[in-house]
Amino acid sequence: MSRSMSKYLRPTRKERGVSSVEYIIVLVLVALTGIAVFKLFGQQIKTKMTDANTKMQNDVNSQ
Repeated sequence: MSRSMSKYLRPTRKERGVSSVEYIIVLVLVALTGIAVFKLFGQQIKTKMTDANTKMQNDVNSQ
């Protein structure tokens, strides 16, 4: 590879920083998605876990 081509293939300082910003954006989007899913289904999950806990306690107490 010639020298003139290698300078185009090496990332510059600006390009190196962009990848970390992209990772942060993806991380924020994943976190926001998780929060939204929890807000939508959180009460349903809590209800099902409470029901399962009550059933297990009743099974243990009945023995």
